[in-house]
Amino acid sequence: MERKKTTVNKNILFYIIAFAIFILLKFSYTQADAERVLFLLKPTDRIVRLITNSSSVFIPGSGFFNEKLNIVIEKSCSGFNFWMLCFLMLTFSALKFMSSNIKKAIAIPVGLFVAYLLTVFSNASRIILSMMGQNIADNFMIPRPHLILHSAIGTFIYLFFLIIFYLLFNHLFNKLKPINEKPA
Repeated sequence: MERKKTTVNKNILFYIIAFAIFILLKFSYTQADAERVLFLLKPTDRIVRLITNSSSVFIPGSGFFNEKLNIVIEKSCSGFNFWMLCFLMLTFSALKFMSSNIKKAIAIPVGLFVAYLLTVFSNASRIILSMMGQNIADNFMIPRPHLILHSAIGTFIYLFFLIIFYLLFNHLFNKLKPINEKPA
């Protein structure tokens, strides 16, 4: 119990910084439009276009419209909330295993960047799997409850990826820590 307490005390500044970044970015997202989340929408759209062999057009104020798939990849499809959760999860996990303050300080921007890459991958997967789920529902002539199916698949995919990434990165951090070093 004492070791856990000292870990939190040693990392409290870094937890506060990561959480402050989370709050600032979340607040900025509430004020954002599709153009401001283009950094998430554009690579996601590229992956979806590549995998589905389709094309799309960016419509200012809306997002990427894909005529072949009849979808719009818009602000709410950006994966921003997943990015923020993934950032906190990666950063908080990394801080447990870092010994020096320099490594801890570097863990925050690295966590933000790695979470970004994981978000683009997860988000493109979510969109493609949602489309596949809807196609299966259409083939079985199940009524098209688009929003319910889309939300359920999205929630499952995001939760699945968060759990996988958490397990993967905790395993990786455990492997990378020096043998004679104890978690901070």
